[in-house]
Amino acid sequence: MIITLTLITGIIGTGHHYFWIGTPEYWQWWGSVFSALEPIPFFAMTVFAFNMVNRRRREHPNKAATLWALGTGVMAFLGAGVWGFLHTLAPVNYFTHGTQITAAHGHMAFYGAYAMVVLCMISYAMPVLRGRAANSNKSQVMEMWSFWLMTISMVFITLFLTAAGILQVWLQRFNDTPLPFMQVQDQISLFYWMREWTGVVFLIGLVVYIASFFVKGEEAVATA
Repeated sequence: MIITLTLITGIIGTGHHYFWIGTPEYWQWWGSVFSALEPIPFFAMTVFAFNMVNRRRREHPNKAATLWALGTGVMAFLGAGVWGFLHTLAPVNYFTHGTQITAAHGHMAFYGAYAMVVLCMISYAMPVLRGRAANSNKSQVMEMWSFWLMTISMVFITLFLTAAGILQVWLQRFNDTPLPFMQVQDQISLFYWMREWTGVVFLIGLVVYIASFFVKGEEAVATA
């Protein structure tokens, strides 16, 4: 059911990319309706992931990889699902398209739906390639710190870009006296600096993630 919902809403929902490129007007209806339904399979996938982990009969020794696997469902739902829905309807997208609201959606969606999947696969594969089920407990704690540093940073990056986008839409597109693009950028520059500092924290998290694979300690043991 999740796969079917994903295919139906995802393929036809791609029409939200066709709104303003000269395609027939019916794509504004098809794209709006089906892309508005996309959060449903994302939410179902997240519930399924947590349900499977809670019902597991064996505690997997690689807790860090499990955390990444759960995290990717949550962040994909928020980034691609919720933030995508915020500006996917054609009447709304008419004002928000190409603004920092689009950038906010893109940041969290890409991180949740793509980057975290890759990081999860690396987290799972690295110890296996070295001939063990999981890295040491010390290494995993370090890696889980990196998870929270990067994930929380990405949440704040998204929030700051969203705030910048809302102000940008008001000043540049929805106002009775719209301002030129660069004047608007000056008005919202504070949000860019806030996003910059959260980006630094994200970079620190990435460095911690990489460093965690070089930390030695007592190897994690699976429990029945």
